[in-house]
Amino acid sequence: MLIRVLFAVLVVVSLVLGYVGLAEYLATSAQYAHRPLDLLYYDLQLFVINSAPVSNGGPYPWPLEVSRFLTPAVTAYAVVEAARLLFASEIARLRARRRARHIIVCGDSLAARTLASHLDAEHRVVRVESARSPAPLIAAGLPRAARLYACADETAANIATVLAASQVERKVHAPLEIHAHVSDPELGDALRDRGWREGLEVDFFSLDGVAAKQVIAAEQPDGERLVVIGLSAFGRALLLELARRRTEPVEVTVVDPDGEAVVAELAARHPFFAVACHVSVVPVYQPEPGVHLVFVCHDDEERALRDGLNAAATVDATRGTVIVRMAELAGVGEMMVQHGQEDRLRFVGVLDMASVYLSERITDSLARAVHRRYVRAQRALGQDVRSNPSLVDWDDLPDTLRDANRASAGDIERKLELVGCRLVPSLEAAAFTFEPEEVERLAVAEHERWVAERRADGWRYGSRRDNERKLHPDLRPWSDLGEAERQKDRNVVLALPEILADAGYRIVRR
Repeated sequence: MLIRVLFAVLVVVSLVLGYVGLAEYLATSAQYAHRPLDLLYYDLQLFVINSAPVSNGGPYPWPLEVSRFLTPAVTAYAVVEAARLLFASEIARLRARRRARHIIVCGDSLAARTLASHLDAEHRVVRVESARSPAPLIAAGLPRAARLYACADETAANIATVLAASQVERKVHAPLEIHAHVSDPELGDALRDRGWREGLEVDFFSLDGVAAKQVIAAEQPDGERLVVIGLSAFGRALLLELARRRTEPVEVTVVDPDGEAVVAELAARHPFFAVACHVSVVPVYQPEPGVHLVFVCHDDEERALRDGLNAAATVDATRGTVIVRMAELAGVGEMMVQHGQEDRLRFVGVLDMASVYLSERITDSLARAVHRRYVRAQRALGQDVRSNPSLVDWDDLPDTLRDANRASAGDIERKLELVGCRLVPSLEAAAFTFEPEEVERLAVAEHERWVAERRADGWRYGSRRDNERKLHPDLRPWSDLGEAERQKDRNVVLALPEILADAGYRIVRR
């Protein structure tokens, strides 16, 4: 901006000096006319070094002398800047093709812009407005990208982007993570189970589904009377997430004129729902004493804000809380709360929640890779979910197991330091082998880390494993372990190069 202002000032200064200098130089000339329009014409010709009055070599008045050098310089800068702007998009495409480990955000929606702004601070982000064919994705550097987010408003456009991405050949070893938004959380669950080609890890998410999971996890309703106003996608996702997390049945009042049909459909499609949630449907919200949590879930944000304010004014003043779904008006709601307009009112910004959730998934990339490797190894040994409940997708893992994977991933760099190694970002396949003594040293370090983590969580030594009582036979010093138990830790070390390659890193020696 400052450069543009300076450029405009130089243009004006050049014109003024040229005009003043020409007026003085041609005041007594019989060869050249010197009316104001003639002087302006000669002045403008200075910008293209073609002004006839200054073609004889001078001498000239000092204003004209300065202007006849300054104006061509201004012209040259304008030509260069115009060329830069003209070819900027092409240069950006060439750079994108050569870029690696970047993130592509596809879509021109508010969700795409919000996500890109969250990611921009720590990652290289390339924006693509639309990609229903491979060409825009290739131009954005998808063959070497680390992740692709398809966040258009239309579900069909995002599915088309996933299909287009599946046709692009990868130029690197690490898999491509694709996260595509769908408006219906249940559709996302169905699409997620579809098989995709090797090298692609495709996840379908819903803004409302992500927000519903986070809201229920944060509130952890237990024994409260619950009201859900409006069975939008967010309302349905709330009910399902509530049912998934319940160990005992919960009473829920649904306020929606068409609620009976929606609740019946949820019960038919999800048998656990009818068991966990005892739902009564009413057409209009009527405040009742003792209601603790009221969720206002309308997609129409003005209606949601109105119903939220009305509910907050009538809900139990001592224990009631009203939570309102918002997207574009989330900032307005938060401003009202901050200014003390309603102390029983809270707002769920689905766009910000989903953006934070998706950006946090990047920081979990190593932990996810650790879990993927564990699942593959255990399934190769013939185990399944019935024999080992932890053999599920990352999103279905209990928080305790996710934290365990994060702790294991977070300790990798420390262990590598012990043997003079480090990890570096790399999407290229690169073989690496630890020396036998390095494997042994790192296996001991891994066992000590695991023991410390388990003991901090309350586990103790027991001759037989007992998850309920938190007893484990391996909670003892390395020297007391049998060879089979030691080999498990060695296998963790031997798998590190594969785990890191899966997450987009490789090991190098210092």
